[in-house]
Amino acid sequence: MDAERRNAEQAAAIEKAEAEAVWQKNAAEAAAWTEGLKKPKSDIGVKELNNPEASSITQHFVGNTPQFHEQVITSYPGAAGLPSKRDINSSLLLGEDILSTRKLSWKVAIRNAIINGIFSLALVYAISAYFTVKPAHPFQAFNSLTSSSLGTCSWETLQSHVSLLDVPAISRKEFLSRQAKLAAALDAAGVDAFIAEPSASTSYYANISSSFELSERPFLVLISKNGEFSYLAPKFELGRIAGLEMVYESKSVYEWKEEEVPYEVLKRETGFKKVMLDEHVRYMIAAGLEEAGVEVVGMSKEVQQLRAVKTEGELAILRGINEFTLELVRSLQKCIKIGMTQEAVFDAAETLFSRAGVGEGYWAIILFGEQAANPHGGSLGKTLSDGEFVLIDIGSKLYDYGSDVTRTVLPSTGNVSKYLWEVWQVVHASQSAAISLMQVNETCSDVDAASRAVITNAGSGEFFTHRLGHGLGLEMHEHPYLNGANAEKLKAGEVVTNEPGIYVTTEQAKSLGRDVGYGVRIEDAILVTEDGGVPLTGSRAKSPYEP
Repeated sequence: MDAERRNAEQAAAIEKAEAEAVWQKNAAEAAAWTEGLKKPKSDIGVKELNNPEASSITQHFVGNTPQFHEQVITSYPGAAGLPSKRDINSSLLLGEDILSTRKLSWKVAIRNAIINGIFSLALVYAISAYFTVKPAHPFQAFNSLTSSSLGTCSWETLQSHVSLLDVPAISRKEFLSRQAKLAAALDAAGVDAFIAEPSASTSYYANISSSFELSERPFLVLISKNGEFSYLAPKFELGRIAGLEMVYESKSVYEWKEEEVPYEVLKRETGFKKVMLDEHVRYMIAAGLEEAGVEVVGMSKEVQQLRAVKTEGELAILRGINEFTLELVRSLQKCIKIGMTQEAVFDAAETLFSRAGVGEGYWAIILFGEQAANPHGGSLGKTLSDGEFVLIDIGSKLYDYGSDVTRTVLPSTGNVSKYLWEVWQVVHASQSAAISLMQVNETCSDVDAASRAVITNAGSGEFFTHRLGHGLGLEMHEHPYLNGANAEKLKAGEVVTNEPGIYVTTEQAKSLGRDVGYGVRIEDAILVTEDGGVPLTGSRAKSPYEP
């Protein structure tokens, strides 16, 4: 179903793009006609005004808009053969056609009627397309700085990389293997079962997406220490829940009625005395279980580790979505221009993910210049100026697995000061230092320290304000976390982000002798191996022009 959903999303995006292309064509014709009306006096001579084709077009609009006709006529008082202003007003009052005195042949009349009909149809279609595509403004087709133009330009490069997403979903066999491993860990921990609400954990163990909405009525997934799969759900929701594509060898369903206490039903039907709760289970669930007499414990490190170490199937998906995301950023960089807005870049990126069939999980942080001094931004509406970096932190999902890529780039025609260029190089060197240590048995804190030392030695240590990275998988932020306080050792198969940065506000910049603030961050998802980190993006940034 995930593949079908991706194909449907891709088809819808292509249909929208085609509709927008038609809109652009129609809008272009309308704009060309409008520009013709704006010609200066010197550009329109007597011959042109007396031309039958020109007069027929004038007739079409003049007949319906007296004021407009009057304005055109009075703009060219020296035009030979045109009626006077008084004659025009008299003709209008009498209901006569202003240009009826022109003796047009029947062929010209037919041609004019056809032209007018085509123009009217094109106008109707353009209006319809406008409300379908919803451009930022009526003539955005001519504006090379819009999200539409950016998306079209970027897609030319990106479309050849869509095949990166052609990887298989997690197999049924792997889901059942995960449940068996969880059962063994539960038995070792001395608990009866693992309980989770719809979350990354249910996606991992049972293919129940975290997008399933939570409510005050608990829907709980249960996996026992014997590997038995079951769930507790409101009786009136059983039909909807049964439609989920859950994976299990066999299952038991425990229903509860509106007048019942669900936690008491769970205890009565299962006999569980002690359960382990997923880390995302809400407090009301834990409290309800305890009140019903069921002992609850938090998720153990052993269970937590099951999701942290990725299988080959997971790595294939993560590699596909992260490589594609980087190619999307590269395609944007080639087409971004000075004068574009943040919103244009954001919207174009969303369109690109959707055309590729992976738009459902899209998110992005787009920051220009001094905005990037706040790592996650917060404001919109800025237009890109020369001398500013563009920070793109972006991702989407494939089979619920996420991408997380950051590049600080320059448009092909943009430039920054030598100082800012050197800041970019320091951040890049910091990332390099961390990658070499992303190997088995290195601690998370040591990797963070190695990256931080490079920035500190360059005199910007106080401006590296966040941890180096985090785990990446079914959640955008998951275990392990690379920070100075985490002594946990890295394991082969873990995937972590490597994202050092330097962030200087305008106030701080002035104390450094600079006029305006700035921010630089570079991020790749890294696979931990015996020999060091391997970028799941396929390759690292080389410069702001080569992301």
